[in-house]
Amino acid sequence: MYWIYAIFERVTWLFTFVLTRFFGSFKVIGRENLTGLPRPLMVIANHRTFFDPLIIGTLFPFFSRYIPIAFMVDDKYYNNPFLKFFFRLTQTFPSYYSRGLDVSLRGPRQVLKNGGVFLIFPEGERHTAGPRPRPKRGAATLALERPHLTILPINLGYDSNKKATATIGRPFKLSNITTNSDLETVSRLLAEEIYKLEQVS
Repeated sequence: MYWIYAIFERVTWLFTFVLTRFFGSFKVIGRENLTGLPRPLMVIANHRTFFDPLIIGTLFPFFSRYIPIAFMVDDKYYNNPFLKFFFRLTQTFPSYYSRGLDVSLRGPRQVLKNGGVFLIFPEGERHTAGPRPRPKRGAATLALERPHLTILPINLGYDSNKKATATIGRPFKLSNITTNSDLETVSRLLAEEIYKLEQVS
């Protein structure tokens, strides 16, 4: 299945890249932070639009060894018969809402165990305005299980003129920023690594 994911995600990469770079206003800051990243890799980002996973995928070079990138979607989207085929071809996992972290993180854990790349939105939901949602526990759980896992923060911003900016932060390991093992605290710290990139863009 790895090659199916890799091929289909690159097809999606081409389509998304053309739309965002040639038919929209798109700026990337911190591209140098993509150099020399080890695997496995966990990408964390804020969540603004339904297309964020596709947009984040195009930040990596087309022939990058970091593609395919696995990610999760809300159950209601995953179970949509028109979208499910696409999700299955792009190594997308359902969130298994209310079934517990052991079930929800089964797929992501396997991706990381196999040395792959997993994208997760600590907020757990799309957020465009108002108070920031309380971070969910998924990203923090994965980080605590692998304290030496490389984590890449990305902040996506969209202004009133529909100009999009992707700010790529410096990769880090959880052990570099905290020794705390409290899930709530680690969840908040991971979210802050994303939010502070807003000051760069």
